[in-house]
Amino acid sequence: MHNSSMWLVSVVLLALLLPEALLPTADAASEPVCSYRNSEDETIFLKYLPLLKRGQDYVDFGKEGKCLKRAICTDTFKTIVEDCAQQKITCANKDRFTGVFPACCLKCP
Repeated sequence: MHNSSMWLVSVVLLALLLPEALLPTADAASEPVCSYRNSEDETIFLKYLPLLKRGQDYVDFGKEGKCLKRAICTDTFKTIVEDCAQQKITCANKDRFTGVFPACCLKCP
């Protein structure tokens, strides 16, 4: 009889504690994110990083490896997309830009 009561207590404790263990996972999945559909038709998810006060960004290099666009997540969880064709960058002023984008928009000798 002792074994069956211990088994019952174990089952009840497991039933009570299991939802608590799964709760943080459920909360993390509902965290607001931005999304971007890249040139290869994949959905990319980006986060806004409040401690850094900046959003993650993603540079879309396309199938040929050529820089096409950059997606940035804002503090309001909207995705801003910058097109390489709209950048005012030349080989002469390329050095003024830091980071991958928009310098990847052109190839210089």
